[in-house]
Amino acid sequence: MAMIKCPKCGEGISDKSTTCIHCGHVLIEESKVFCEECGAEIEKNEEICSKCGCPVNKQSENVEQQEVEGAKATSENGVSKKKLIIGIVAVLAVIGIIFGAVSINKHNEEQRAKELAEQEEQKAKELAKQYEKNLNTIVYKMLNGAADAESCGNKIKKVWSNTIWEDDDPETDKYTKTNGVFNEDFNTSLTALFTDPDFMKTIDDIEKNQSEVNKIMKDMKNPPEEWEDAYNDLKEYYDNYLILTNLCINPSGSLQTFSTNFNDADTDTINSFNKMKTYLDY
Repeated sequence: MAMIKCPKCGEGISDKSTTCIHCGHVLIEESKVFCEECGAEIEKNEEICSKCGCPVNKQSENVEQQEVEGAKATSENGVSKKKLIIGIVAVLAVIGIIFGAVSINKHNEEQRAKELAEQEEQKAKELAKQYEKNLNTIVYKMLNGAADAESCGNKIKKVWSNTIWEDDDPETDKYTKTNGVFNEDFNTSLTALFTDPDFMKTIDDIEKNQSEVNKIMKDMKNPPEEWEDAYNDLKEYYDNYLILTNLCINPSGSLQTFSTNFNDADTDTINSFNKMKTYLDY
């Protein structure tokens, strides 16, 4: 049972009351009872019709009351069903919102993954392009250094040989002779060659070339997959290039061993370069 306010006086009364206990206002009209025999209205407490004497049928009154209560219950059930439907709709709406949010989030994640994949692919292409550019640079830079080394090596062999065999040669006489007489020790001639300003500049250029090549070679490590074979051939080319250039910077051994080592290194360097040309972008 719940308390409600009387619509007339505003005092609190039970929701089951038919009349207000404070002001007597009728809240629920009492059902009228009629005689089943003559149709006359019968007072609430009468058991016999005052007009025709027919007994009052209480059962019909109860049935009527039950119908009223049933209608009230049906109305309440209708309200309950309405509330249930509203609740179900609200739950479905919440589920729909959650599902929509999940779907949007999944779509965003897929889109982000796609964008990252595209960025990685673009980055890989840029790295491969840069690697190709560096490869072209280092291959031709080693070729230039090898060309200078070849020129120096041939001059070293000539000065060395002409000193030993005392061969006159306008190109080497200033190194092989002292006061017009051939040097007895070939080291004297080689020292004169290596202190010549023009020759010293060439040796300096070779050493500078080596330094630049070494720096680029460090950047060539960990090549992209499509350039792995090129890197393996590049290492071979680099090793031959170093042997050739180092022989010119620091010649040693006998004339025969130097000449043999130099000629072999020169040939190997040229062959390595020819192999690298298959990877170059002319």
